[in-house]
Amino acid sequence: MHDFAKIILNLDRRIIYSIVMLCVAIPLIKPLGLPFRITPEVRDGYELVESLKAEDVIVISCDYGPSAEAETHPMFVALLHQCFQKDIRPVILTLIPDGPGLANRGLEDVLAYVDPDGNKPYENLVPGDDFVFLGFKAGGQAVMLGIGQGFTGTFPTDYNGDDTGNMQIFKDAPKLADTKLVFDIASVGYPDFWIPYGTERAGIPFIVSCTAVSAPQYYPYYTAGQATGLIGGMKGAAEYEKLVDMEAITGKDGPATKGLDAQSAVHVFIILAIIIANIFYMVDKRRPVGGLA
Repeated sequence: MHDFAKIILNLDRRIIYSIVMLCVAIPLIKPLGLPFRITPEVRDGYELVESLKAEDVIVISCDYGPSAEAETHPMFVALLHQCFQKDIRPVILTLIPDGPGLANRGLEDVLAYVDPDGNKPYENLVPGDDFVFLGFKAGGQAVMLGIGQGFTGTFPTDYNGDDTGNMQIFKDAPKLADTKLVFDIASVGYPDFWIPYGTERAGIPFIVSCTAVSAPQYYPYYTAGQATGLIGGMKGAAEYEKLVDMEAITGKDGPATKGLDAQSAVHVFIILAIIIANIFYMVDKRRPVGGLA
């Protein structure tokens, strides 16, 4: 028994890394469908968007980059599906320089989406009428204040260089106060500024989606009612995918739901490894003096 304990305690780390790799890879290839509950803060954000009417305009600020893609990008995709399914018109922008690539890719992927029956439900959506991607503009708080005065003055052209002054979406909602809410998907600290410089001044609701490590700092905004919803990390994104019913829309689990399976499998393995290592450590410590079994 003591010899076996020594083998376990001196296990080659490459074996451990290989097990971790399998814990990640297997659920991504074959989702486990592990259950999880919907938290109130995620449901509140979802229900606010769900309560909007067709033709309503919202702002989506994609303030995340590649380093946080796994936690934040699935949320953006699920939100776009929800908007387009309900004929809600999103004004998409980003306040960080590495945001346009991911935001534009996510938008193009959703617009090109083919449902399980082979149909393209979003192929008739018109840029400038049904949605618009404004791209990146430096300035942060200045941009928030600027769109509070008017979108077209702050963004004379969209991401593709088209004149925003001729777009129907900005004739219906010329400034931030004319939109129904701001949904900030962030891996940086811009939610701290969207409230005082954007939504509070405009008198509209605010929803924040962020990385898991950032979520605790935004809970005071949620409890104070300054943020109507809070979607934290991959788990929050998976909850939102479940509420939107991404499985019914696309015929498969969303990326955050699959990622949550992988994350949970790794967590279970780490907990078991700690328990097993401690058990065999205690067995090894009880070895008789002189090393006799």
